[in-house]
Amino acid sequence: MTDVMTARHATPADIDSLFRMYVESGGRLGSRRGLLREGLAALLSNPRLGFIVVAEAECGVVGMLRVAFEWSPYRNGTFWWVENVYVAPDWRRKGVYRAMHKFVYASAAADAGVCGIRLYADGDNHAARRTYESVGMSGKIVELFEIDFVYGKE
Repeated sequence: MTDVMTARHATPADIDSLFRMYVESGGRLGSRRGLLREGLAALLSNPRLGFIVVAEAECGVVGMLRVAFEWSPYRNGTFWWVENVYVAPDWRRKGVYRAMHKFVYASAAADAGVCGIRLYADGDNHAARRTYESVGMSGKIVELFEIDFVYGKE
Protein backbone atom coordinates (compact mmCIF):
# COMPACT_ATOMS: atom_id res chain seq x y z
CA MET A 1 0.00 0.00 0.00
CA THR A 2 1.34 3.38 -0.94
CA ASP A 3 0.73 6.44 1.19
CA VAL A 4 0.59 8.72 -1.86
CA MET A 5 -2.87 10.17 -2.29
CA THR A 6 -4.61 13.13 -3.81
CA ALA A 7 -7.81 14.92 -2.88
CA ARG A 8 -10.28 16.10 -5.49
CA HIS A 9 -13.94 16.84 -6.11
CA ALA A 10 -16.01 13.68 -6.53
CA THR A 11 -17.62 13.11 -9.91
CA PRO A 12 -20.58 10.96 -10.98
CA ALA A 13 -18.06 8.22 -11.84
CA ASP A 14 -17.34 7.91 -8.08
CA ILE A 15 -20.91 7.03 -7.09
CA ASP A 16 -20.22 3.32 -6.45
CA SER A 17 -17.27 4.09 -4.16
CA LEU A 18 -19.24 6.79 -2.35
CA PHE A 19 -22.26 4.54 -1.90
CA ARG A 20 -20.06 1.77 -0.45
CA MET A 21 -18.42 4.20 1.99
CA TYR A 22 -21.76 5.62 3.13
CA VAL A 23 -23.00 2.07 3.77
CA GLU A 24 -19.77 1.15 5.61
CA SER A 25 -20.07 4.24 7.80
CA GLY A 26 -23.05 2.61 9.47
CA GLY A 27 -25.79 5.14 8.87
CA ARG A 28 -29.45 4.29 9.39
CA LEU A 29 -30.36 2.94 5.97
CA GLY A 30 -32.62 -0.02 6.52
CA SER A 31 -34.47 -0.60 3.27
CA ARG A 32 -33.64 2.88 1.96
CA ARG A 33 -30.42 2.13 0.08
CA GLY A 34 -32.01 3.27 -3.17
CA LEU A 35 -32.82 6.60 -1.56
CA LEU A 36 -29.15 7.03 -0.63
CA ARG A 37 -27.99 6.31 -4.19
CA GLU A 38 -30.54 8.80 -5.55
CA GLY A 39 -29.38 11.38 -3.01
CA LEU A 40 -25.74 10.92 -3.98
CA ALA A 41 -26.62 11.25 -7.67
CA ALA A 42 -28.56 14.45 -6.95
CA LEU A 43 -25.65 15.92 -4.98
CA LEU A 44 -23.08 15.02 -7.62
CA SER A 45 -25.18 16.65 -10.34
CA ASN A 46 -26.22 19.83 -8.49
CA PRO A 47 -23.40 21.96 -7.04
CA ARG A 48 -25.93 24.24 -5.29
CA LEU A 49 -26.54 21.37 -2.84
CA GLY A 50 -22.88 21.09 -1.84
CA PHE A 51 -20.14 18.76 -2.98
CA ILE A 52 -18.13 15.69 -2.02
CA VAL A 53 -14.35 15.54 -1.75
CA VAL A 54 -12.59 12.21 -2.14
CA ALA A 55 -9.09 11.09 -1.28
CA GLU A 56 -7.70 8.79 -3.92
CA ALA A 57 -4.70 6.47 -3.87
CA GLU A 58 -3.47 3.94 -6.42
CA CYS A 59 -6.03 1.44 -5.15
CA GLY A 60 -8.94 3.87 -5.64
CA VAL A 61 -11.02 6.10 -3.36
CA VAL A 62 -9.90 5.71 0.27
CA GLY A 63 -11.77 8.57 1.94
CA MET A 64 -14.57 11.04 1.48
CA LEU A 65 -16.28 13.98 3.04
CA ARG A 66 -19.29 16.05 2.10
CA VAL A 67 -19.47 19.85 2.18
CA ALA A 68 -22.84 21.50 2.80
CA PHE A 69 -23.51 25.22 2.73
CA GLU A 70 -24.94 27.49 5.43
CA TRP A 71 -25.49 31.20 4.88
CA SER A 72 -24.41 33.42 7.77
CA PRO A 73 -26.04 36.86 7.86
CA TYR A 74 -23.68 37.75 10.72
CA ARG A 75 -20.72 37.38 8.37
CA ASN A 76 -22.41 38.04 5.03
CA GLY A 77 -20.84 34.82 3.83
CA THR A 78 -21.25 31.08 3.59
CA PHE A 79 -19.91 28.49 6.01
CA TRP A 80 -18.80 25.24 4.50
CA TRP A 81 -19.92 22.42 6.80
CA VAL A 82 -17.76 19.29 6.60
CA GLU A 83 -20.04 16.28 7.09
CA ASN A 84 -20.09 12.53 6.51
CA VAL A 85 -16.33 12.12 6.91
CA TYR A 86 -15.26 8.55 6.19
CA VAL A 87 -11.82 7.00 5.78
CA ALA A 88 -11.39 3.33 4.84
CA PRO A 89 -10.17 1.38 7.90
CA ASP A 90 -6.82 0.39 6.35
CA TRP A 91 -6.12 4.05 5.57
CA ARG A 92 -6.89 5.60 8.94
CA ARG A 93 -4.10 7.55 10.68
CA LYS A 94 -2.25 7.89 7.35
CA GLY A 95 -3.09 11.51 6.47
CA VAL A 96 -6.24 10.89 4.42
CA TYR A 97 -8.39 13.37 6.31
CA ARG A 98 -5.51 15.87 6.35
CA ALA A 99 -5.27 15.68 2.52
CA MET A 100 -9.01 16.25 2.14
CA HIS A 101 -8.95 19.07 4.71
CA LYS A 102 -6.11 20.83 2.87
CA PHE A 103 -8.13 20.60 -0.37
CA VAL A 104 -11.26 22.01 1.29
CA TYR A 105 -9.32 24.71 3.11
CA ALA A 106 -7.53 25.88 -0.05
CA SER A 107 -10.80 25.90 -2.01
CA ALA A 108 -12.63 27.82 0.73
CA ALA A 109 -9.81 30.32 1.23
CA ALA A 110 -9.82 31.07 -2.51
CA ASP A 111 -13.56 31.83 -2.51
CA ALA A 112 -14.34 35.33 -1.18
CA GLY A 113 -17.91 34.24 -0.40
CA VAL A 114 -16.81 31.60 2.13
CA CYS A 115 -16.56 32.86 5.69
CA GLY A 116 -15.35 29.68 7.38
CA ILE A 117 -15.30 25.91 7.71
CA ARG A 118 -17.25 24.04 10.39
CA LEU A 119 -17.94 20.45 11.38
CA TYR A 120 -19.58 18.45 14.13
CA ALA A 121 -17.72 15.67 15.92
CA ASP A 122 -19.23 13.33 18.45
CA GLY A 123 -17.99 14.19 21.92
CA ASP A 124 -16.80 10.63 22.48
CA ASN A 125 -15.00 10.30 19.14
CA HIS A 126 -11.63 11.27 20.60
CA ALA A 127 -9.53 10.15 17.62
CA ALA A 128 -11.54 12.29 15.21
CA ARG A 129 -11.44 15.27 17.57
CA ARG A 130 -7.62 15.01 17.81
CA THR A 131 -7.41 14.87 14.01
CA TYR A 132 -9.56 17.98 13.59
CA GLU A 133 -7.57 19.83 16.24
CA SER A 134 -4.31 18.87 14.48
CA VAL A 135 -5.41 20.77 11.36
CA GLY A 136 -6.21 23.92 13.33
CA MET A 137 -9.89 23.46 14.17
CA SER A 138 -11.26 24.00 17.65
CA GLY A 139 -14.40 22.53 19.08
CA LYS A 140 -16.95 22.45 21.82
CA ILE A 141 -19.10 19.55 22.91
CA VAL A 142 -22.60 20.20 21.62
CA GLU A 143 -25.70 18.13 21.15
CA LEU A 144 -27.64 18.05 17.92
CA PHE A 145 -31.42 18.36 18.07
CA GLU A 146 -33.50 17.44 15.05
CA ILE A 147 -36.83 16.33 13.69
CA ASP A 148 -36.23 13.67 11.03
CA PHE A 149 -39.13 13.31 8.60
CA VAL A 150 -37.55 10.30 6.80
CA TYR A 151 -36.07 8.02 9.47
CA GLY A 152 -37.92 9.28 12.55
CA LYS A 153 -36.45 9.23 16.04
CA GLU A 154 -33.22 7.37 16.68
